[in-house]
Amino acid sequence: MEEYQHMSNWAELQRDLLIEIAKRGAFLEDFSVFSRVCRSWRSVAVKENFKGSQQFPWLMLAEENNSDYRGFVSATEGNLIGKLLLPEAKGKRCLETLGWLVTVSAAGDMNLLDPISRFQIPLPHISTFKHYQGDIPIDFLCIQKAVLSSRPCISSKENNYVLMVIYEACGFLGFWKPGDMAWTTIETRPSAFCDITYYHGQFYTVNSAGNIFVCDVGLRDPTVVYLCGGISREILEFKQPYIVESNGEVLVVVQDRYLLDYSGDYGDEEEDEDADSGFYTKDEDESKIDYRTKEFRVYKVDLRNWEWVELQSLGDNALFVGDNASISVQASKFRGIRPNCIYFTDDCSPRYIWFKRGRGKDMGIYNRKIEA
Repeated sequence: MEEYQHMSNWAELQRDLLIEIAKRGAFLEDFSVFSRVCRSWRSVAVKENFKGSQQFPWLMLAEENNSDYRGFVSATEGNLIGKLLLPEAKGKRCLETLGWLVTVSAAGDMNLLDPISRFQIPLPHISTFKHYQGDIPIDFLCIQKAVLSSRPCISSKENNYVLMVIYEACGFLGFWKPGDMAWTTIETRPSAFCDITYYHGQFYTVNSAGNIFVCDVGLRDPTVVYLCGGISREILEFKQPYIVESNGEVLVVVQDRYLLDYSGDYGDEEEDEDADSGFYTKDEDESKIDYRTKEFRVYKVDLRNWEWVELQSLGDNALFVGDNASISVQASKFRGIRPNCIYFTDDCSPRYIWFKRGRGKDMGIYNRKIEA
């Protein structure tokens, strides 16, 4: 008993010491846990004290029960499901980019939200998009993807970042810069755009035909994109493409899904416990989903010579795709990240809305060897 009486009260640690502890958090997940210890610890858990890596996307899950908390997959903690207090995201669609969340409300209001400090940057209303259709079902289909060129600096009034988005079900491309009162639409659109990445100071985007376009919003006419490469159109038939920079190279990641019988007759097939995707649940009412990822294939694209080749392996790299901005990380530099794997979350918006059994469930880790 005497030993316990001499134990320190962690809530009474000096503020300077708490700040030093906070600065040693390596990942956003660590920082989030730190902020929930007690009131005094939460008071120093501000963005200025976070010095760790922000490379990992927030693999945000679909909101449940209109809660003030949002669930996310902790890729660095054995793929555990964690929760983050984010009342600012309640009832809103969230997309991640560079550690920030782009939120869209049912009323069409948009913000950039820092999940650590909970600081928000107002964005123009969705009605300022050129092709906005007010009769869209408010399951927030308006914004499909969001990618920042660089992280906003809360403490500075001078910000040169750009936010590029894919909007509407038809896959239009638009961007916003600090100070703009409306979204600017990219006029070039041979077919629906599917994903964006920021690479060597420019935005690159891939469309549903497998073509890659480059857009430099700093040019005289920022509403024009230029064709610079791609993969075969046949590869993408009924599939989902992503574009990501990895070790200085441009990759197109192709996701192939298959549909299950969403009428309710799922047959007697049992879940494969060794399946590639690791986040599926086996609840009695949702033991089957209406669509599921079958496989991923990855293609390296040579933008100089207009060539592409399928990769047999990702090596020590891991890719993250889905509602987050697509990124690549070197797995050996981060605990818990598996090499030669693709982490993915459910961003299949049309099926996400209509197939309730599949809502937000098609997510996991694809860890088989990528074969030609």
